[in-house]
Amino acid sequence: MDAITNYGALSLLPVAVVIISAIITKRALEPLILGTMVGFIIIAKEKFVFSYLDSLYGELGESAYFIIIFGLFGIFIKLLETSNAISGFTKLGLRFANNKKKTGILTWVMGIVLFLDNYFSILGAGVSSRKIADENKMSREMFSFAVNAVACSTCILVPLSLWGVFMGSQIEDLNLLPGTGIDAVVKAVPFMFFAWMSLLFVLLYQLRIIKPFGPMKLAEERAETTGEVLPADSLAVEVAEEEEKKVTSVWNFAAPMIILIGITLWTQELTYGLLTGILVCLILYIPQKLLKFGEAFDSIWAGFQDMFVVTAIVISAFVLQNANDELGLAPYVIETVSPIISVNLLPLIAFIVLLVLGFVTGSFWGMAAVCFPIMIPLANTLGANMYLTIGAVIAGSAAGSATCFYGDSVTLTCGLAKIKNIDYARTALPMIVPILIITSILYLIAGFIL
Repeated sequence: MDAITNYGALSLLPVAVVIISAIITKRALEPLILGTMVGFIIIAKEKFVFSYLDSLYGELGESAYFIIIFGLFGIFIKLLETSNAISGFTKLGLRFANNKKKTGILTWVMGIVLFLDNYFSILGAGVSSRKIADENKMSREMFSFAVNAVACSTCILVPLSLWGVFMGSQIEDLNLLPGTGIDAVVKAVPFMFFAWMSLLFVLLYQLRIIKPFGPMKLAEERAETTGEVLPADSLAVEVAEEEEKKVTSVWNFAAPMIILIGITLWTQELTYGLLTGILVCLILYIPQKLLKFGEAFDSIWAGFQDMFVVTAIVISAFVLQNANDELGLAPYVIETVSPIISVNLLPLIAFIVLLVLGFVTGSFWGMAAVCFPIMIPLANTLGANMYLTIGAVIAGSAAGSATCFYGDSVTLTCGLAKIKNIDYARTALPMIVPILIITSILYLIAGFIL
């Protein structure tokens, strides 16, 4: 018997436990562990602890890349913070971004410029703009929403990004379209409606053409009236400096970032870029006495520690994904919607399926890899617009990344902004709902027209 026959709708239970317990506890890590345990109880019965530990141990080995990459992110950010290297860029940025609207534009532009990868966009936009946002009393919730939404959109609209390369490889493996996979991704870019709408709405929100609403409105009012940019229950500890540090040269921030970008583009590997950026920080800051030798290496350890919870959440999400895979969650969802798929509804259904699977599993590339071999041949059989379908699948993956509050993209953004994942879920998800509604309408219309 296959996983679908065995578990069916029961495969939805672990994810439901995660979401409900996260809402109740306002935490992310513990609900992920609880939901995963529920999954392995269904799978392995009384041996669920051993099954969970086997999956966890295996994931720790397979996810070594994420442990390293998040640790390097933490170290790089900590060196910039401890040395006050960001102050020169902050001073320069405040000449333009002297109010909240202009700060929003700066954050939006920085996220687009650093398109290579969603992690890269989050790092660049987040580090360069956070203090500017604080100075202009933008809540960290709004800041996180803008940074992550732009990162998740830009990385699919630029085919040369790591997302574009991966998606292109998946398409090319199917051998259903002429040319390379990247050619297909390029032709599908106009149909990635979620990404276009997300970029547009973030800008409209930042310019207050559309005003923030719901919990985000309250967060913005808190920041504006009290100056408290962090939520009251934030885990961040803001330590007041006894002696204000002097503003450093803008190059103390720009040089490591430029070299990090250059090495990443040259090698196509973010790890090498981060390692080189960290080395440049040490070479620059120690001789200038921005950091003492011991303080520099204390920052390396502290930066790695700062990312511990971020890493734990992401690895726990991967273990949950393993349980979901054994339960047959993705095949169950796809088979459930298959009877209602028609040539006109295919783009809309493809988008919604990828959105739902991405949100509930925290696996965006993984779900795309599962769905491409199903959706694209189906589009070919039905005579649907292939590039519209490809655009819908990729956009659905990006939408899942933007909404999954325990996924790697949101978790990294929250770690940088020093807020809890549940703070992001509470404030940002309502702001994304209009984007999802309009995107769905566009796919419905396009499905009938094209």
